Amino acid sequence: MTSESAPPSAEPPSGKETSGAFKRFLESPRSYALVVPTVNACVAATGLFIPWFMEPISFGQFILISTFVQYLWLLDLGTSQLITRTAARMKQAGLNSPAGVRVQGILWTRFYLAVIATVSALALAYAFRDSFKVPLPMPATLLAILAGGMQFILMGHLALYRGLSTYGLFTANNSIVQIGLTAPRVLGLYFGGLSGCFSVLILWFGGVAANMLRRDPPNIRYHPGLDRMRRTVAVAFPLFVSVSLWSVFMMANRWFVADLADPETYGQFSFAAAVLGLYAGTFGTIAQAYYPKLSAEAYAAEPFALSRRVVGDALKLAAVISVLSTIGVMLVKVVVPFVYVAYAAAVPALKIFLVAGIPMISASWLMPIAMSARTRPIREIVAVYFLAIATLWGGTVIGFHEAGLEGVGIGVIVASFVMLGGQSVLLRRSRVLSIRDAARLVLSVLLLSGGVALVSHFVAP
Repeated sequence: MTSESAPPSAEPPSGKETSGAFKRFLESPRSYALVVPTVNACVAATGLFIPWFMEPISFGQFILISTFVQYLWLLDLGTSQLITRTAARMKQAGLNSPAGVRVQGILWTRFYLAVIATVSALALAYAFRDSFKVPLPMPATLLAILAGGMQFILMGHLALYRGLSTYGLFTANNSIVQIGLTAPRVLGLYFGGLSGCFSVLILWFGGVAANMLRRDPPNIRYHPGLDRMRRTVAVAFPLFVSVSLWSVFMMANRWFVADLADPETYGQFSFAAAVLGLYAGTFGTIAQAYYPKLSAEAYAAEPFALSRRVVGDALKLAAVISVLSTIGVMLVKVVVPFVYVAYAAAVPALKIFLVAGIPMISASWLMPIAMSARTRPIREIVAVYFLAIATLWGGTVIGFHEAGLEGVGIGVIVASFVMLGGQSVLLRRSRVLSIRDAARLVLSVLLLSGGVALVSHFVAP
């Protein structure tokens, strides 16, 4: 998840706080490369453990309202990305503290956006609590929104630390945030149900946010006026568009299906969707380490100079995913009824979702490169994402009415290929991929996906 799925001075901690060797490790890029994927793997393992002790209806509600925790912070309208970009420029200028007027103004703007987003989400969730076939449980939904609001606030400082390349602060705080999604979340869920889970996350995220605000508090002297906040949002908004639309694409069918399926069926869907989200999110984490260097090279290179390399790497990834998906579709019929007894009915849909992972993960691999290319055709970006989201909605609705959850999975496959084709077009427009290489990529992924689908249908029916 995700996914997606995925936080005052920036001086390093004193020697009294950490040993010299450990401090040097935290301050090096290796700390992020080693620690963050490890913690993310623990989060993924936790995600596979949770449905083991939850029945489908409760698990479906858990997945639905967890959307607020995972994605509420995206309503910062791109200010996180703007903080990172501005802080990186400060770093290049030799400044290593967040005392600059621009960064302080963005942090204040984010704080007000967090308040507005949280209050608005609380009001909307309460007003529409009975509008879906899967009702939003109160007060757990309201607690999930408050947890999302806490994460909203702390993500601003994580963006700052990332931009300043203060690896120690970024890695430590980001890892602590993610650890809250492992044992603390599970214990809250096991002993206190949905409300207990999100109460724990409020305390956990709130504690991390309070600590970062204590260390690097926004300075009241740099509090921006309304006109300056408006200008900040206007500058940040283009950065918001692509990230937010991608996230909508990744989680929208949770809400589409919630308006179509009864709670029991939605729980089965949530299990299959959660596995796909963890699958895609794992490779998304790998992409975070892959794309920055390549993006920098693509930005400086001659048009289409890296075309064969980008496609070659993407096809290697697609081949690995195809092997994993093939193994998955052959094992789920045995593993799921044995380990997750209550979710045996999700097996046919899960097999289709594993096939969908091939084009979806391939598209997610290309997305950061397309977004950071030298030329970013914003109109085409919006058109591609809206087309993919519309396809996802249409495929979900038609597929569910025609073939239930298996139809939903087919809709995800179609929408993922629309997204993959769209990303290829964006990279062609950005003069990264040649037409020939873009077509070769899409056709190769199509053949790989078809091969896994045939294995699923004939070898492991």
